[in-house]
Amino acid sequence: MKKSIILFSVITACLLTSCIQKKPVKYSIDYDSARDAYGSSLTIEPMNDSVRVGKDTIVIAPEAEDVTYTLSGYFNGTISCTTKNTVIKLKNAFLENSHGEPALSCDVKCEVSAAKDSTNYIVSWGKGYSRNAALEGKRNLVIGGGGTLYVSGKICHGIEAEETKIKGSGTFYIEGTLKGSALNCTTLTVEEEKTFTCYLLNSKNGIKADDNISIASGNFYFYDNGTALKTDDSEDSPHQVHYINLSGGLFHTFNNTSLYSTEDDSWVVSGAKIIEEK
Repeated sequence: MKKSIILFSVITACLLTSCIQKKPVKYSIDYDSARDAYGSSLTIEPMNDSVRVGKDTIVIAPEAEDVTYTLSGYFNGTISCTTKNTVIKLKNAFLENSHGEPALSCDVKCEVSAAKDSTNYIVSWGKGYSRNAALEGKRNLVIGGGGTLYVSGKICHGIEAEETKIKGSGTFYIEGTLKGSALNCTTLTVEEEKTFTCYLLNSKNGIKADDNISIASGNFYFYDNGTALKTDDSEDSPHQVHYINLSGGLFHTFNNTSLYSTEDDSWVVSGAKIIEEK
């Protein structure tokens, strides 16, 4: 009899643990506590004449393309990248702008990569232009790497860019505000066989693209947004077609007002799996 009671208790505990593990949680990230672990200075490698450092600005402008700069430590201000195809590799970096401007701004095509086994933050807050993002890509922007990256735009958007791609095997947390998007872009493309995990959090829109969203792989979690996936045709020609095409990937949704918003017959889910958490 005692063995039966013990066995029942073990099974019950396992079932309760399983239920607890599956229950979605509201994600709230304590950036203030995280900041303390990153010191008070920033290290950039290579540190050469292509890096111009001011009081609250850093400009990275190599003469050649395809140069990788590794950033570690803490900086409060705006870091700007002005050379095409530069890779900004974050290796335990906390980039912050408390003056209402982007913490990292890429004027040209750029890749922001989280180094494997590293944890990184890009945070923007304070009084500034009301549409700013923490990470700004004025042209094409690639998010990648094998580490962890938190992006929080406490003014409006988390990330704002034109043509945007996500790749790699890392874990990315992106949040905007109730008046902005976690990821605001012209187009979002995720190609096949990408294994990253991306959380879109606490925003008016999880992903908002002016033109289209095309996702073929990856793991997505949408938590506490108004609309999870949205395209915007409010200012376009009536002849321009917008679409959301999910040909692969895994999508978990929790506490979003709506799953998607796009043109009629332009929501295509062919190979993706969508799980609505309760």
